[in-house]
Amino acid sequence: MLRKFLFWSHLVVGISVGIVVFVMSVTGVLLTYEAQIKEWESALYSVRPQAGEQRLTTDEVLNIGREKHPDEKHIYIHQINEEGRAIPIWVGHHRYLLSPYSGDILQIGESSIVESLHFIEALHRWLALKGKQQALAKEITAYSNLLFLFLIVSGAYLWLPRRLSWSSIKQYIFFKRQFKSLHAKHFNWHHVLGFWALVPLFVIVATATVFHFHWANEMLYGVYGEEAPGPRKNRVAVALVDGKQNYETLFAIAKQHANDNGAVDWHSMWIEFGRESGNTRFYIDRALGNDYSAAYALFLDNNTGEVVKVKGGSDWSKGAQAWGVVRFLHTGEYFGFIGQTIAGFASLAACFLVYTGFTLSWRRLVSPYFRKIEQSTIKS
Repeated sequence: MLRKFLFWSHLVVGISVGIVVFVMSVTGVLLTYEAQIKEWESALYSVRPQAGEQRLTTDEVLNIGREKHPDEKHIYIHQINEEGRAIPIWVGHHRYLLSPYSGDILQIGESSIVESLHFIEALHRWLALKGKQQALAKEITAYSNLLFLFLIVSGAYLWLPRRLSWSSIKQYIFFKRQFKSLHAKHFNWHHVLGFWALVPLFVIVATATVFHFHWANEMLYGVYGEEAPGPRKNRVAVALVDGKQNYETLFAIAKQHANDNGAVDWHSMWIEFGRESGNTRFYIDRALGNDYSAAYALFLDNNTGEVVKVKGGSDWSKGAQAWGVVRFLHTGEYFGFIGQTIAGFASLAACFLVYTGFTLSWRRLVSPYFRKIEQSTIKS
């Protein structure tokens, strides 16, 4: 009775949320190497210096942004630790890509590649809907994800052969070469892909609940006796008041701090202005923004250049650290490139699981109806 109940529940739920799960799975595949794609695209704008050209100072880059938008207080400069790399600067919501030597504007706004990734991400999270419809779409993706978790767990139970023998099990873990029918082929695919993708899919979908539901956040933080933080509030920028030290000097101090504290191989440094009055924040990252343990924030006093505070991943609360682990388990980035690849293949497997699930459901629910109509027509 349990097996029968789970079978029909699995089938009905699969039909109900299949399309949304398919969209989330396809977009998950396309976002597999998102960080690497953005890095590759950014590197396309690298510039070779002309004879006698010097790299722009941090102050010169900042002044370009200030001249463009004098009233904006919140400014980011993203310095890449590689010769010739173009310099992205955000002035409020405005983005520019600057030549590191001449200061010429190479790009305004995001590239078409990055914009496409943003659209795919919007599809993944809220079906790319906007306005009032976005809130409804978030609910749809949230509960579809939760029901997908049910499909994974119930599917794992239904996968088990009635008789646990190697001859039975091997039919469900290896692809066959020949099939008697298309139904048999899809049946085999559904079981084999479900077996190999079970663990990574369970991790991907289970971790997604933390992003969708506050109760899941509360459970995560509750393990460490902490309260889950509420919705993130937009930070109000402070007046950008320059100190006695120029920003290039502060940048040099930040680089020396990285060298002295195990981050000599830093990949990029985010310089944030307007976060705190009298301080400049340097976010020193040894990865591509996908490993909180490989990065830390350094605050320097604008007048003295002294270190005001340092905050790395280990300084976060235990609950916040756990959230960071969950964040990168979801994309596979917690295990680096190999983890991303496994997550991508699992998402691709989910696409085929939806497809074969629909075809198998069609044969069970719809095909008999058409056969009855055909038989009654022949008799008449």
